[in-house]
Amino acid sequence: MHYEKLEEAIEVIVHFSPQRIKPLRFLWRGRAHRVETVRSRWTTLEGRRRCYHYAVIAEGVGSCELALDIDEMVWQISSVVIDS
Repeated sequence: MHYEKLEEAIEVIVHFSPQRIKPLRFLWRGRAHRVETVRSRWTTLEGRRRCYHYAVIAEGVGSCELALDIDEMVWQISSVVIDS
């Protein structure tokens, strides 16, 4: 098993509630993937730029990290864990 850094742009369907954003599905490399579990979430600041990160288990992908640049409103898949 190894970790692969990607940082590829994706499209994400989310649920917004007053306290949080929850990713539900995402489109990556032409395929739709359902988020089965959000394992953890955290926020980072790079200068004045805020990013929300989500460690998820996704159907057809497994463990991966999704990130939302809140200033640009751009999602990316940051990394995946590959079984080898």
